[in-house]
Amino acid sequence: MKTVLPIILFFGLVFVACTTSEPVSETEPETPVVEEPITEPEPEPEPEPQPEPVEPESTQYEVSPEVYEQTFDEIEELILELNSVISKRQYDRWLTYLSNDYKRTYNSREKLDEINEFPQLKDNGIVLEDIKGYFDWVVVPSRSRAVLGEIVFVGETRVTAYSSFEGKKAKLYELERIDGEWKITVW
Repeated sequence: MKTVLPIILFFGLVFVACTTSEPVSETEPETPVVEEPITEPEPEPEPEPQPEPVEPESTQYEVSPEVYEQTFDEIEELILELNSVISKRQYDRWLTYLSNDYKRTYNSREKLDEINEFPQLKDNGIVLEDIKGYFDWVVVPSRSRAVLGEIVFVGETRVTAYSSFEGKKAKLYELERIDGEWKITVW
């Protein structure tokens, strides 16, 4: 029973730590975009990781059914590879799937300090010092069994990948095609 409590607390942290920014709208410059602040509910510890609540996409980039299918297949294959890398705790290999912006963001003191404020980490005496700690304490438990359900194009080379969790759409990754390869990124 003593080992279950830290696991439950940890998975609650995973839900909160896997949040990302809304994509930049690709509407015409004349059209003003008004963004409302996003408020997230306080996570409760669960035995399974909780996905990030999904806000409606502000702009979807239209593609043909053929492009959608081809991209879906590519992203699905990528996620299966990532699941294997993450479940085997292959940190150095995981880094090769990340954009430079993602690495910079999740290795920044500001982002790590923000994540370190989560009660689940504080209560268990866990302090993230770098992106390696983020990988070990957040990514491994939350993304090793990800299943792709849908993709949404937010640009010609940008896609948001979603899964379904307890009947709700849940964001898995923001991805960008960089030098011909899909990379996990932030925008």
